[in-house]
Amino acid sequence: MAPVEPHAVAAGSPGGYPPPAMTRWTPGPGDAVALVSVYDTENNAVRQLAAGLRARGRRVVELYFKDWRNNRFEEPNDAEIRNLVRVLRDERVGLVGFSLRASAYEAVVRQLVGTVRAHTGLPCVVGGWHPTVRPESVITFADAIVRGEADETFPVFVERFFAGDPALAESPGCWVRVGDAVRRNAPAPLVARLDAVPWRDYDHADKWSIERHTVHRGDPMRGDPLFQVMCSIGCIQRCSFCHNSFDDGAPGARLRFRSVSSVLDELAARRRANPHIRRVRFDDEIFGIDRRWLREFAERYPTEVGLPFDFLTEPTVVSEEYAELLARAGADWVHMGIQSTESVNRDLLSRRADRDTTLAAVARLSKRGIRIRYLTMVDIPGVTDDQRRELFSFFASLPRPYDLYLFSLTHFPGSKMVEDLLAAGALDPSEVEGTAHKTFSQYRVELSWPREPEETWWIALYVLQSSGVVPQRLLRAVQAAGLGRTAPRPLVLAAHAATLAKTARVAGRMVRDGELTSTLVRRWWNPLSMVTM
Repeated sequence: MAPVEPHAVAAGSPGGYPPPAMTRWTPGPGDAVALVSVYDTENNAVRQLAAGLRARGRRVVELYFKDWRNNRFEEPNDAEIRNLVRVLRDERVGLVGFSLRASAYEAVVRQLVGTVRAHTGLPCVVGGWHPTVRPESVITFADAIVRGEADETFPVFVERFFAGDPALAESPGCWVRVGDAVRRNAPAPLVARLDAVPWRDYDHADKWSIERHTVHRGDPMRGDPLFQVMCSIGCIQRCSFCHNSFDDGAPGARLRFRSVSSVLDELAARRRANPHIRRVRFDDEIFGIDRRWLREFAERYPTEVGLPFDFLTEPTVVSEEYAELLARAGADWVHMGIQSTESVNRDLLSRRADRDTTLAAVARLSKRGIRIRYLTMVDIPGVTDDQRRELFSFFASLPRPYDLYLFSLTHFPGSKMVEDLLAAGALDPSEVEGTAHKTFSQYRVELSWPREPEETWWIALYVLQSSGVVPQRLLRAVQAAGLGRTAPRPLVLAAHAATLAKTARVAGRMVRDGELTSTLVRRWWNPLSMVTM
């Protein structure tokens, strides 16, 4: 194979590569489609799309190019890029699709597209969340982009491409380069019948993972003890910081459900293929929001699946019946967003739950033995000291110990908060992910991030509260006296020690239950920069 020099780039465009002004819409040497997942070995969208294309008779090569590491970014090295090009050549690919889900990876995908096009001549299509919300940026380096849900639109694009169909430029939901111009097609309707979408494919032979100097054949998640699945798409909330606040105008219902039978049949099939599964995680934005659906699920899941599971919810939906049904089904953990204080939630984040509603939800879940992981946001501009004190008081009212997942406010493009701030001139575009890369170093909170001492002090107090190690009376005294407020290093060290102890307990439980994997260790273990828990 000819040598590949991925960093020897030409001038003339962002990232060094000239824009694909004269895209040649002709297939490469083979009839396979490559789907490249960048920094995401769990990419459910790629597996689902691959299964759909295979069901239509198309050969698909899946490539999982590097995996994410929490708060640590590793640039692609020359060996990884050479291996990507080599697999594309050896597998006789005719068209390459890149999955760009996280906006922070735009520059990496730009580099990969430029290298692949330069050394293979293959046209490159980019899909995912980022090209959906920032199409004008991504089309500067892609030959085409697929916006929104691709399960029905990308197969149409693929068939037209390999057939040489001139209607390729009119492919629904796509922006397509034609000569020097770009054909901007309207958003396609949202997928209405989720049961008709093929299940994700983990077992096909045409899968590769590329990481550092190694290339492995096979699905990197094939034997994972955790199986993640979604039963619905969409959300009833419109939190201003969340991607669900974005609307690209695609027609169709925003909230859609799979049938209980579809979900349980997929779980049964996956367990037959992977007997090592020990836990299920339901990744719905709010799980079980349809009560009739949840009643059927609670009746059938214990006998047809019976594995422990965790799920995501939010306080306003947690009625007595909701909590009872989930306990009856076998839920043992819930991830529940409380985000911040009542005033911050209402005025800045567009969240509806007040403190009484949240405490009622906590009581209903806790009394049924469902343990809670609270998802909370910090580093929010404009939050006052009184509001931080209010959050401290709220945490003090929760049953201890509990898990606290702290997230640093990140400006994701497309969210209502970010678009409103940009329109008002209150946010510089350089602070928005895609140009900024905050998720590389501070998505989940760790205490070494450079903050104002007072903010660090409050976060350390929150962490110590959740640990259950330090008596509440002592923490209240420290808070009231402001001890270490301007020099929080001793409190930070105590929070690190508490986090390390909790990490050891969690790891021990996961080893006991057969849930700890080398992938989890690689992603999360960093004793010099530990995330809060």
